[in-house]
Amino acid sequence: MMPSSPTATLTPPSAAPAGSLSFRGLWLFSPRLDGLLLVVPLAFTVLAWMVSTLLAQPVSGSANRLAIWTAQYLLGNGTHVVLTFLLFAVHRDVLTAEPRQPRHVLLGSLGMLGVGALLFALYYADSTGYAYVVGVLFNVFGLHHILSQCKGFWALHTLRGFQAGLSAPAPLERRLQLWFVPVMLTLVLVRLFFVAESPRPGDTPYLDLEQGTPLPHGAMAVLLTVWLGYFGLLFRTLLRSGTASGPKVLYLLTVAVATGLTLVAPAWGNVMLPGLHGLEYYLLSARMLEPREGDPPSRVSRAWVWPVMVVSMLPLLALGVVHLVISGPSHGTVSAAGADLRSHVVLRGLTTLSLGVVLAHYFSDALIYRFRLPSIRRVMLRRLGFSS
Repeated sequence: MMPSSPTATLTPPSAAPAGSLSFRGLWLFSPRLDGLLLVVPLAFTVLAWMVSTLLAQPVSGSANRLAIWTAQYLLGNGTHVVLTFLLFAVHRDVLTAEPRQPRHVLLGSLGMLGVGALLFALYYADSTGYAYVVGVLFNVFGLHHILSQCKGFWALHTLRGFQAGLSAPAPLERRLQLWFVPVMLTLVLVRLFFVAESPRPGDTPYLDLEQGTPLPHGAMAVLLTVWLGYFGLLFRTLLRSGTASGPKVLYLLTVAVATGLTLVAPAWGNVMLPGLHGLEYYLLSARMLEPREGDPPSRVSRAWVWPVMVVSMLPLLALGVVHLVISGPSHGTVSAAGADLRSHVVLRGLTTLSLGVVLAHYFSDALIYRFRLPSIRRVMLRRLGFSS
């Protein structure tokens, strides 16, 4: 997650025709990897929807639940959380970029593990209360985390454009970037918690916590109007500012589709948006784990980066497989998976431990990607390959 925008100062080139797109030298990773990042989550979501339709299943039927499980455990929304701590182990400069950062990360992570322990106790004291707390906690903070990372990728695309000599973003684009997380977070949370999932009489919200009579499904018109106005203004701004970065426009178009799908059909948006987030973090982590020129001898060579990442995520993947075998694919996120496992105390303990790790990941990422701090910006941009 990258909540703050990297900054750079370059002399803008001469004016270019409005509406033109440039691609050469502007990909974050490579044309192939950037393309897969954008295509895979959408293609997988569409494929799963087609299977669900062909089988005549309800919206949240087994095909949808299995697709959500896949986005969480294979595309990486739930399993990538350990990669933050792998990065600390491989490159200590990420952890020590600020003098007091190691202490903050340690204390905050221990605190989040403590929250996991409280969730374990709550599950056995009041399983309904547990489901409600987990549903709110992980959907609110998880969505904020996902959207913040989208904002960070937006910032990295802008920085790549700076380095390639594109004009600086228009002031309106910068303001829209600042508004992105609060606007999209508000729209999606209102949709998930307070708007009826469908026009059927008596239907509940997608995340039903007995919060009372929901807003009618017609409230979707207001949410979609705000969404359309935001992204319409954004793309108009991007395409009226001379030559725009083609990869950045494609990325933001993918984000627009993912957030719009979450508003229109939360069950399927809960496949695409988390899937996009997990794949983003895979690519970020792989780039940052690579040794850089001037590093001391690394314990992980470039060739071993992906194998080490996979091995580090295997315990969480194995936990997900166990849940899948015992309970089947669940409706909702990995964090909220909660079929009645009272007889599996060890499994419940491991599950709540994993929730604590997720929270520790949220907390740690919020610290290590504070690009407004010069020392952190210097270290992180070097690890990302944006500076020497």
